[in-house]
Parts: sequence; C-alpha cells; structure tokens
Amino acid sequence: MRPVLVATLSAAMFLSTVSPACRGGVVETTRITLDEGNVTALLEVTSQHYVDAMRELIRERYRDEYRAIRWESLEDAMRREPVARLEYRFTRNGAPAIQVYHAMGGRPLSSVAKAIFEGSTPPGSPETPESLSDLETGDVATESVPLADEVAADLADNRFFGSFEGVNVRAPMLADDASALSAFVVGGDHRAFDAEFKALRAIERDLRSGAIPRGGSIRGSVSQMTCASCERAMTRLSEAYGVDIRLAQFYPSLARATQADLIAAGRASLRGTLLVDTLSQRPLLAADLLRGAREGQIRRSLSPRAMGRSFKEMPWTRRSFRLDPAPLPRGSAGSSESVSPPRLTPRDPLTGC
Repeated sequence: MRPVLVATLSAAMFLSTVSPACRGGVVETTRITLDEGNVTALLEVTSQHYVDAMRELIRERYRDEYRAIRWESLEDAMRREPVARLEYRFTRNGAPAIQVYHAMGGRPLSSVAKAIFEGSTPPGSPETPESLSDLETGDVATESVPLADEVAADLADNRFFGSFEGVNVRAPMLADDASALSAFVVGGDHRAFDAEFKALRAIERDLRSGAIPRGGSIRGSVSQMTCASCERAMTRLSEAYGVDIRLAQFYPSLARATQADLIAAGRASLRGTLLVDTLSQRPLLAADLLRGAREGQIRRSLSPRAMGRSFKEMPWTRRSFRLDPAPLPRGSAGSSESVSPPRLTPRDPLTGC
C-alpha cells in the first residue's frame, strides 16, 4: 500500500530582476510529510557517503579503545545532523546534464571526531555502563572555532570521501570569497553549517568558476525545514545567477485530521508515537523513515563491534545496549525497522529552528 503524498507549497515564488541581461529565477519550497517516491532513498544515499567517510577517518586517526560514552556521542552526532541533496540541471553542447551536490550539516567530520575522541572523558562517563540512564548523563564539550579554521578542516577531509565521482560532488564549507550568499545566526546557531547552505555555496562556486554553465535549475531535498537564513540564500542565488530553485523539505509531523483519517480508513496505525503502515508496519512519515534508516547505517558502520573495537576497560559481555550494529533494512527497501527511531522535537515551522 503506497501512502498518499501530502505536500504543502510554501514560501511563495520570489522573482526579481538583477539586470536587463540577468533575470532572477523562481524559488519554490515544498513540504513533504508522508513518504512518497524516491526522495527518502536519495537522502539516505547522501547520508551513507558521510557515514563511510567518518568510518575511514576513525580507522586512520582513532585506533585506541574508548569508553562507551564516546561511541554514544559519535552515534548521536552523526544521526542528528540534517542532510541535503541538490541537483543542478543544465544543458551542455545541446544535451541535458546534471551535477548532484551532497551535504551534511554541522562541523567537518574531523572536527566532530576530534571533539568526541580527544581530550578528557566527558563528565558523567560511567566506568561500566549498564543502562541507558547510565550512558546518557553528559554531552561532549565542543569549542568555538573560527569559520576559516572549519573551512580548512573540511577541505582536508576530502580524502576520506572516496565515493564521490562523476556527477556526484560533496559540498563542503567554503570561504566567503565575495560570495553573493551569506549566512547569519538563527536560533543561536550559525547557519553557514546548514546542509542546504553548503550545497548552495558549492553550486555558486561552480557557477562562478565555469565548471557548470549558468541558466540551469536546481531541484533538491533537505531532511529538515529550512531556516530564514537559508531561505534568503536561495533567493540571493536565484537573483544573482538567474536560477530556478525548487526544494522539498521534510516536515516532521502530520496534521491531526489527516492522521485520524488514515487511521480510520485502516491504512495506518500508531506504534507508540510512530505512525506506521497497517500492513507492513513501515513508518509513513518521510522524516521517521529516513531517521530510522540513518540510525541503521550508523550502527552497521560506526558501532564499536562493526569497527572491531571493544569498550575501554569493559568486555563485550557488558557492552552498551545500543551500540550493536542493527540489522536494519534500507529505508528505500520498503521494510520496517525493528526498533522505533527516536522522535525529535519538531522545528518551528516558521523559522525552521
């Protein structure tokens, strides 16, 4: 049974004229709630690129045994950051062409790993963790680093991304370099770290260098609602380069009336707080489905057992309940997860924060 796509058109079109020779494009955003088509599967692929790169980074730089709290922190850090996938479609030599830009939000992978695995053990770390309450007692402290240093670190991380080739491009943090796009602070977070902003900046870089021709269009998706800073960046890119932009955003909840109708019709049921397909028990919300798939990726690739590690000063017989590699199927395969993914607090639908 395929769920019906519920998509609400928001952020009406912005059209402006930059000059007589350069007309601004159209910016259009769509909210996706129920899973439909291949948007979830495409973002899952983007996520896997970053999971694989983090695995390579840890193999090279962090070969010791670490306490459970550090592995838990790694899992949380990789799971919570949004991912974005933007396609730039254009014509070259009379033939249609495409360049795909992949990005994950947050700090560079090397900065994330350094904050987790280096320095003193985070406060609250147990000697021998026994339960969830024992493990989730503290956060890894992170230091404020100048954006220029983060840009340099992200550039150095390129060598861990061996899976990008051809039309697929990783979108790292970039220096301003007279960019038409600028990010500002929203909700206490600097939005230069947002996945969609990184992808927009990478497209702008290639437009300016001539790596891709102007006059194309952008189609893509992001696993969260965009904030005011990224909405402005889309408008500026459209105005400055005459690019039409259409972005699908994952909305983390469904209208109560729509949910009630699906349940009454026998097409859906609640498994705890998770809305699932009645027959397959597969999550119906695109955000839930992607979250569960990403959790499976992380456990299969980045858990201590998956990497051939054990906890420091603790045998595997007393390992964390959560850090085992979960044999979850890909979200795109249409199977249900064996464990309900955690529900995150929805972002404000107006600010995206």
